[in-house]
Amino acid sequence: MKRNSKIEKITEKPIFRIILTAASTILSVVVLAFSSLAIYSVANNDFSKAPTYLLFIFLFLCLMRIVMFLKNRTKVNFIKCVVLIAFNILLGIVVLFAKDNPVLFSITAGLYCLTIILSRIFNIIENRSIRNIVLNVLIILIALLLGLGLILTPTNTSENITNVVLIECIFIAVVSFIEAMSVALAQLKVKVLFKIIVSTFSLEVLFGLIVMIVAFSFIFVSIEPGIETFPDALWYCFAVVTTIGFGDLTATTGVGRILTVMLGLYGLIVVAVITSIIVNFYNETMGKSDAKELREIEKEEKHNR
Repeated sequence: MKRNSKIEKITEKPIFRIILTAASTILSVVVLAFSSLAIYSVANNDFSKAPTYLLFIFLFLCLMRIVMFLKNRTKVNFIKCVVLIAFNILLGIVVLFAKDNPVLFSITAGLYCLTIILSRIFNIIENRSIRNIVLNVLIILIALLLGLGLILTPTNTSENITNVVLIECIFIAVVSFIEAMSVALAQLKVKVLFKIIVSTFSLEVLFGLIVMIVAFSFIFVSIEPGIETFPDALWYCFAVVTTIGFGDLTATTGVGRILTVMLGLYGLIVVAVITSIIVNFYNETMGKSDAKELREIEKEEKHNR
């Protein structure tokens, strides 16, 4: 077994992983924030600020690609990082002139969709599982159709220009939100969580809570004068179960208040039980994995000595 280089030893330290995770999360949130500002400005017909927001978006996307490469230092990821950074720089250059030439916004939108397509292709190369291929192909088709639609949309009127920029900003915001969530939930083992829910009584408890919410919603619509529709009743039950208590809807009848107390108590019990079950099983599973990794590290250190 080869000795690890100094760089690899540094990057394998927990503090380095924490810094990279924090940096990628912050960058994703910043991109999402600027995307939201761009959407707000375009929706309010403030067309002059959108290019500046888009420029910052592409700049922070370049930084995000670097951070993601440091987290996964493979040849394929390195090529992916270089290609996507080059495209983001090109997008930044194009958007600089988009303020004076709105037609360039259509080109910017098409190029951004192209970066999404290239990113998905690299993901397929890295992970050739059927589920990953199907998911990425679906994203590629959506990005392709959206890019062609934005490029082919005529920009001879201010209304068409506004629509193109608005759709582009919304698309960037949605993609940024997905990336931010994927980074934030990267360490959440979905398969383990699903196995816990299925193998324990959590699924039955959750199903019982859903049935109770739906049943109580029908009752609240029937007896509460302030809750007129079924969606409002569902919203009220959700607020009660989660103990959020927005206060926009309240129960005024005696029966309604009794049902609210019952629903609230049941919600507290369900949340406490399910949380404890998931946390215990999750820690147990991760503990076994950590113990296995620790044994492998000890063996490697003994071999290096």
